[in-house]
Amino acid sequence: MFTHILIAHDLSREADAALRRAAQLARQQNARLSLLHVLEDHLPNALQGALREAAQRHFAERLTQLDASDCQVLLRKGRPAQQILEEAHDSQADLLVIGRHHHNAPELFLGTTLERVARHLDIPLLLVVGEPASQPYQNAAVALDFSLCACDALRKSCALLSPAARLSALNVPELGSRLLSKSGHSTDVLATQKELLGKLLEDELSGLDGQKPSVELDVLHGSLPKALDDAIATRNPQLLALGSHGRSLISQALLGSLALRYLQNPPCDLLLVK
Repeated sequence: MFTHILIAHDLSREADAALRRAAQLARQQNARLSLLHVLEDHLPNALQGALREAAQRHFAERLTQLDASDCQVLLRKGRPAQQILEEAHDSQADLLVIGRHHHNAPELFLGTTLERVARHLDIPLLLVVGEPASQPYQNAAVALDFSLCACDALRKSCALLSPAARLSALNVPELGSRLLSKSGHSTDVLATQKELLGKLLEDELSGLDGQKPSVELDVLHGSLPKALDDAIATRNPQLLALGSHGRSLISQALLGSLALRYLQNPPCDLLLVK
């Protein structure tokens, strides 16, 4: 499903973990891989030249170690968020991979930069926070509802998984736990919700090519975000997929509270899909 993966690398250990995942996914998807590194543009030219050469040597070594020497290395100057967004658009990448920020340079991918990229990016974003891995994801979860972006997150997450993987589709009814508890038919409401979501899952999975992961649907009793937090803690997934519910320009700018919450404090690798 993915044909061109772009990895944004800031020369940190966390970015190296993201690069390892990006290289694994590129092999799995038979996709093109590009690496973007943004140089600071306020340094003297001589220092910038030295940093460029050092970065090129570092990336050549790492890509050789990962058997990804055909990866295109792109060195740009400017503000990280702007350069990442421009390259993702200009290169027609269909997946952006970023590592979690590191403490020595938090301005690169923490706070405003990461959130700005996530707000304005029009392709899926994979935030890698787990340990470096050379094997496909085996255990994942997706927050599922009836929205188009949630269905897209389901499809995109399936593309990242091993055929032998387990995927938990988790739904928290929008009615909320208080209304359900007051209803004398809460069991019927949850059963109906699960039946409808089951049909949705069947339709979405039938449209996917190739082998599909094993999918388990669970309609959770409780309220967001606690019910989802508890389910994630129980299942301990390697990957959490979320649709960003941008129903208006304002909500798109805010990412949606659930997406922003997990972006700021991811329990595992996070796939964010609009």
